[in-house]
Amino acid sequence: MKILVTQLARLGDIYMTWPVLRAVRRTYPDAEIHLLTRPRFEGAVEGLKIIDRHWSLSSSTILSPLVQAEADIDTSLARLDHFVSELSEQNFDWIINLTFSPVSSYLTHAISGLHTRVSGYSRYNDGTLCLSDEVSGYFYSQVGTNKANRVHLSDIFASMLELEYVESDWAAPEIQECAFALPERYIIIHVGASEAHKSLTPKQWIQVLQTLGQRGQSIPIVLIGAPNESVLSQEIIKGLTGSHVVDLVGKTKVSDLFAILQKADLLVGCDSAPIHMASLTDTPTLNISVGNVNFWETGPKASLGFIYRAETAASLNGPELGAVLADLLDGNITDGLIVRSAGLVSYQKSETASERFQWDLVQALYLGGNYPVADRIEIIQGAYQLQEINTFAMEQIKTVPTKGLELIGPLLDRAEEVIQNISQWVPELSPLISWYQAEKIRIGPGSLEEICTAALNVHERMARHLQPYIPHEATTENGVGDGTL
Repeated sequence: MKILVTQLARLGDIYMTWPVLRAVRRTYPDAEIHLLTRPRFEGAVEGLKIIDRHWSLSSSTILSPLVQAEADIDTSLARLDHFVSELSEQNFDWIINLTFSPVSSYLTHAISGLHTRVSGYSRYNDGTLCLSDEVSGYFYSQVGTNKANRVHLSDIFASMLELEYVESDWAAPEIQECAFALPERYIIIHVGASEAHKSLTPKQWIQVLQTLGQRGQSIPIVLIGAPNESVLSQEIIKGLTGSHVVDLVGKTKVSDLFAILQKADLLVGCDSAPIHMASLTDTPTLNISVGNVNFWETGPKASLGFIYRAETAASLNGPELGAVLADLLDGNITDGLIVRSAGLVSYQKSETASERFQWDLVQALYLGGNYPVADRIEIIQGAYQLQEINTFAMEQIKTVPTKGLELIGPLLDRAEEVIQNISQWVPELSPLISWYQAEKIRIGPGSLEEICTAALNVHERMARHLQPYIPHEATTENGVGDGTL
């Protein structure tokens, strides 16, 4: 069997892919496994010895003819065609697309053969999105910022491939001796982040480390980061007195970090690749999660993983974070800190009633769990309106064969708009509406009769999911019952 795994995202995403790649190798020991990444992030492949061939998609090489004085579309298309042809000639038996992006879906379709098994996003022959399996449908509808998902991406990857992890899947690579002279004990501070708006300022880092010193913590500090972050480390060091600081910012290769992480007491950093590398060395980690991030999906997987949340970098309180860090080093967990947990849900965190309702509804939709009890009349009202528009849509779909799509299509489009508006009005119902939208996409191309039959099936399932929230008694004048289930 020849398998291609596609991961075109960043360094951290590639490291989150390591465990599932190892699980694939363990499950299919005789398979020929290929990995496709982007050249900019290929450093994250170093040390991953279970793949047979590594491919690089150089988008800059393909697109460079388009950004010169006179755009050369033909050359750009020829380069893309050559790359696609090279991959197609491999005749992969199974393509696993872990990127879940529009570009990767087109590429997956382009290199798939007639009998290729595909997991993850692809495209139908008419160019529409193909959610090739149930987990892809789940990813499309429930994963991402401002969504209800509580499952880590690495676990979603394994679920899509019907694999279970073992401890060795999460092992660090063979680690060379550390190339730097480091103290016997130390903590690591990653001064940057995957995106600038998610990182702390030098002033905030200084406040954190000063508070640490004031709490009597004199453990040495090792600063790490990319070359373009060296100005941050220099400012941090200038603002500190009496601290033992080792500045390695801009001085390490990606592969050097494993040896540094393995011996550290703790890694502290914002969302970035070292957080996911520390999951492989099982280094205790304090992830500073800033901004619009779904930490459930991308937080640290180390056994002792903690998350400190801040809505924005500007709102982050440096002294408070320093106190949280000092408590951790003393063996205490500050109230409000998000803690790594075992099982389906990645972390333990206090949630609002609305957040809890949404996650419970996700489990009812996908895992057969109990439907959560509505604690707001607006949920009942929203469900009733969904039932009405869902019934209307079913009635219209049944008339398509006789009245035609030109007449009925605009009515169905309007129904979709109303359904989307309900999602905004009653956020508790958004997981159900997202599920519905993904299931409609999964119908795919076909004859008019086939599409109508499949669409009716989706609406019928929607009606069953709504049933627990539809009052049994007669409705009032405004179309809503008394709110009882």
